[in-house]
Amino acid sequence: MIRRRATAAVIACISLVLLRPAADAEDQAVTWTHLVNATVTGTVLQKTGGWDGVDDAGATSLQELTAGDGYIAFTVGEATTFWLAGLSHGNDGTGYADIDFAFRFNGAGWADVLENGVYQSGGDTPYSAGDVFRVAIVGGRVQYSRNGLLLRESAQVPTYPLVLDTSLGSLGATVRDAVLGVSPPPPPGGGFIETAGSPALRPRFTRAQIDAFLPPDGARGPFSFPAPYNTVGIRLTNATDCTDGTDCLWYAGYSYWRNINHHVGSADMYIFLGTDRNRGGVGPTLLRYNKATDAVQNLGALFDQADAYSFSTGEGWYFSGTQPTTLYAFLVGRDELRRYDVVRRQFHPTPALDLGECSRPRVCPAEAAFITQPHSSDDDLVHSATVQTADWARIGCVVYQTALRRFRYYGTPAGYVFDECHVDKSGQWVMLHESRPDGSRRNRLVELRSGRITAIDDVNGALGHLDMGFGYAIGADTYNPLPNATILLKFPVTRTERPVGPVVHFNKRWDLAAANHIAHGNARPGLPPESQYACGSNAGRAADMADEIICFPLDAARNADGSLSVLVVAQVMTDLDAPGGGDVDGDDYEQTPKGNLDVTGGYFLWTTNLGGDRLDAFLVKIPAERFGGALVRPLRQPGRRGSPR
Repeated sequence: MIRRRATAAVIACISLVLLRPAADAEDQAVTWTHLVNATVTGTVLQKTGGWDGVDDAGATSLQELTAGDGYIAFTVGEATTFWLAGLSHGNDGTGYADIDFAFRFNGAGWADVLENGVYQSGGDTPYSAGDVFRVAIVGGRVQYSRNGLLLRESAQVPTYPLVLDTSLGSLGATVRDAVLGVSPPPPPGGGFIETAGSPALRPRFTRAQIDAFLPPDGARGPFSFPAPYNTVGIRLTNATDCTDGTDCLWYAGYSYWRNINHHVGSADMYIFLGTDRNRGGVGPTLLRYNKATDAVQNLGALFDQADAYSFSTGEGWYFSGTQPTTLYAFLVGRDELRRYDVVRRQFHPTPALDLGECSRPRVCPAEAAFITQPHSSDDDLVHSATVQTADWARIGCVVYQTALRRFRYYGTPAGYVFDECHVDKSGQWVMLHESRPDGSRRNRLVELRSGRITAIDDVNGALGHLDMGFGYAIGADTYNPLPNATILLKFPVTRTERPVGPVVHFNKRWDLAAANHIAHGNARPGLPPESQYACGSNAGRAADMADEIICFPLDAARNADGSLSVLVVAQVMTDLDAPGGGDVDGDDYEQTPKGNLDVTGGYFLWTTNLGGDRLDAFLVKIPAERFGGALVRPLRQPGRRGSPR
């Protein structure tokens, strides 16, 4: 017998996630077969025989889904009858438990999900006549939706072939306008679009699965991420980069420091990575990647082994936004930010920023000793850095404007502790991060031209992890009611109370690692942020969802239905409990990916332990074309279709 009530306890917790039909999907009206106590009139299947209230009627589709992605959809004829319909492997009768993946309609305006007769939470929803329900295979997973709203994703794996199967309980129950559709194969370049907050979950790759799709024998070079990603990855490092194959690679510095040079117009890109001399490395190293052939070459150590720079991790170093061979570098416990030519292997004679030249105490305080956490504008004319005392205490921010030969200093007000500062890519704005002893924080935004300072408290939207564009920032809003939300903050700030900027991305659940190590190295001058995109990554321990590299447009109003698009690119492939990465203090910092984007927006670099005993570096090609519309896309290589130049 069919239960007449559907549990509705979780309906209030369902995220509003809207689905869009796959482009060019091929669907066709269902032809009904195996009819029992039912008749077909036009596109309407109706129970016309058997007992009222008994699951003794039904039919199946003649068409099948034989492989890959596809779906069935149907329209509710009335809200006063109870019945089930969904996807099933085979047909053993009219019983409702025979349907593998089904919606159940209770005849009182509520529906839920049953899988082989067993109730599944998360699919409860109201319904009325005319509503369209859909059960789809997406990336090998079964998804349930109503009127384009994704309700839940099944943990079960479907078995092909699949048909539309029905079980009709009430006399007169109808299933209308049923269709079966086959989704097209994934487009070249891979990736797929989902909606922010989607409950769709994807399992983590196992170590064995990772080994199966990476280049054999640990070789460098290209590979394809398996479905549903289908993107192109590049392995950059392997065991030969470290003496005796040890775990010598340092993590990528951070999402806002570029490890990739300005390679526009060149067939090659340069990539710098740090290796630990105490763990079999040679210090900071240089790699060359050919964009046409996907070949990777280790060009060796950037510094002589007697040079103090060879002992650096490379954290806080970054390539210039415009000069192809210029790498910004500094040493911990020193006061200079220097420019290093990675091809000529020599420093520029004049530091980009020299704290020792800042007048004391007229501009910089007498106790200012060292710099850390430097940043530079994309035109290389303005530089910022956190200032430390000889005891390593962070006390403020120094800014040097090269064209004006002017230093500016912003100290920490009483009652606050300084964290860091960050000049934007235009060189006109500086963001200061400060916190209080109770853990609360604030941003102070400095307009360098006028000297005006605007403060935003965390409860009102002060940004956490962030990256800067040209006159704006994208970062984590930890007090936002949406899970792990990222907002766009445009300059000048027009208000200091929530909302200070629109949400451009939010996560599936609070307990999943947010992709809020935001990377926006692809920011372009002269274009509004709404026509651009950023990417992000992170790693966590959620058992039911993989950590992923994702990208998202910065236009919160881009979709007419108010949803936010997310481009899912690849899995991070990091296991925080595996030894690779040398997490000796237990805070996971060394193992989190902290990946960053290149200047074209076509390549994302990160480090991962692959669930094993060493850290390695990878690239993935960003298929931003999936966004469509007027969004700025990666610059393309002339003469080579589909490859960022």
